[in-house]
Amino acid sequence: MKKALADAGLWYALFDPKDPYHEDAQEKAEYLDLLHVVIAWPILYETLHTRFVRNTHALRRFENYLKKPDITYLDDAVYRDTALNLTIDLSLNRSRPLSLVDCVLRLILEDGNTKIDYLITFNPGDFADVCRTHRIRLI
Repeated sequence: MKKALADAGLWYALFDPKDPYHEDAQEKAEYLDLLHVVIAWPILYETLHTRFVRNTHALRRFENYLKKPDITYLDDAVYRDTALNLTIDLSLNRSRPLSLVDCVLRLILEDGNTKIDYLITFNPGDFADVCRTHRIRLI
């Protein structure tokens, strides 16, 4: 089965009907039923922020989703040091500020061992180059 990595923005929008991207997330979510979903731990940290966890309806829906059997939780330990250095370097020296989470995701996408086929995001510009290079489809 093909694997999809989803950015935090999808989870915010999918489970919070008040999110401005909710309708778009509903359309993107159709892919989730057809793919094996890979969730990197930094995405969970970013998604489960204070505002999100205070929304009990959204949190319950996300909790139920996370219990599905076709989900893999991807440990990010192997990427952390490189991502930290990359975030600082890109932001200070190359004028392309990317968050630490985005740098971890980019490293996951570049890693041939993870074999990600799709990236679901609302920020394609942050990932288009790495997806193009590694033949990962942006959704």
